[in-house]
This record gives sequence, structure tokens and C-alpha cells, in this order.
Amino acid sequence: MDNDVKKNKNRNHNILFLQFKSYKTITQEISDMYESLLRLPYFQGLSINDITAILDKVTLEFKKIKEGDTIYNIGDKCDTFSILTQGELQCYSVSPDNTYSITEIIDSPFAIEPESMFGYDTSYKSRYTAKSECTVLVIDKKFLFSDFIKHNIFTINFLNLISHSTQKQRLAIWNFTPTTIEERIVHFIFMRCNTHKGEKRISIKMERLATILCETRLNISKALNNMQENNLIELHRKEIVVPQMELLKKETDKQS
Repeated sequence: MDNDVKKNKNRNHNILFLQFKSYKTITQEISDMYESLLRLPYFQGLSINDITAILDKVTLEFKKIKEGDTIYNIGDKCDTFSILTQGELQCYSVSPDNTYSITEIIDSPFAIEPESMFGYDTSYKSRYTAKSECTVLVIDKKFLFSDFIKHNIFTINFLNLISHSTQKQRLAIWNFTPTTIEERIVHFIFMRCNTHKGEKRISIKMERLATILCETRLNISKALNNMQENNLIELHRKEIVVPQMELLKKETDKQS
């Protein structure tokens, strides 16, 4: 009889311990997720109560992507709000006529084409591949309207960030007129990049670049070699490598 009582006590103690451990684990997971979300500009300003209320209704998926795996391809339907929260990705974009392409290395955090969720064409315009092991936060598009949109702070953050991106592009077109060939080359690259920092690789024939910039091949060649001598770019066969886009833009702005 005493042995049975002891066994029941031990069993109850184990159950309570497991429940406590499970509660601690869940609480820690919510805390970790809360911290992860607050590091992203879209969620800044939301309280832990707001996050908890969202988690009660919405499943936030944190996908682990292996190095080299494709996250999204050109033409894939964009029906999720996806944010790179950890790691680096490689973004490959190609011109409509397939005569040149740009490959970028992009660090986290980075929202993957949120503008492609809406409008006439809701497909991805670039290919995104994991440069290193990555974590991507994925939220189904329908939840943006059913749950997230109820929180004014998220809605304001979302609209502000998309508007800011559009306004920056407009300013870049209207506020700067390149005067030298070097500036025009930098402007050509700058206007076609998702971010303006990190490594960029432009695969293009010199003749094609000369045609786009309305210059002779000889003048383009001289300008590129001058930029290479100043350690701003590296030239390879049919490829221009920009090790640090922010440095290239800074140095070009100094000279203008």
C-alpha cells in the first residue's frame, strides 16, 4: 500500500515537472520569437501582448534553409510575406532581354519582395538562393489581412517601408544626373540593385553596356579600368565585380 502511494506521488511529481518544463519551453519560445520579430522593422512597436495575440491565431513559420538551396525562383507565385531573419542570401536578377544580369549578396534582415504580393504581377522577379544557412520567416499572405492588418502599428510600418523604398527610387532618378562615364556606370548598377551595400556581380558584355549608356566601347573600357585601378571594382571576362557597393557609391559621390 505504501509503495503504491509513493509511486502515485512520484508519478504526480513527474507530471507536474513535465508540465512546468513544457510551460517554460513554450514561454521561452514565445520570448525568443518576440525578440526575433522586434528586430525586424515591420514589427517594431508591437507589444508582447500583440505578438501573443497574433501567435494564438497565426502560425509563423521559421524555415531553415540549407546553403545553396533555392528559396524562391523567378516566376514563383508570391503569396507569402517572407523575411530573411538570419544568414545571407544570393539574389539573381536578369534583364528582360536576357542580355545582362546582376547577382547580389544580401545580409539579414531583408524582406523578400514584399511589393510582389500585390499589383498586376504577383510573381517573384528575382531568384533567391541561400548563400549560407538561412532562417526565413514566412507568413501566409491571407493572414496579413485577417490578423496583422488589425494592428495599426504593423500596418503603418508596412506601408511606410514600402513607400520609403518607392520614394528612394524616385529620388534616385530625379535628384542625380551623372556627368562622367564612371558616374553613369555606377548609376546603372545602383538603380538595378535591391540593396546598396555588399558585393554585386554584373554579368554583361562591354558592347552591351556601351549601348545602354550611349558611349563607345573604348570609353567604357577606359572608365572601367580606371575604376579598377582605384580598387573600386574587379574586371573579369564579361563580368564586373563590386566588392563593396557602399564604398563605390561613396567614392563616386566624392568625385562628383
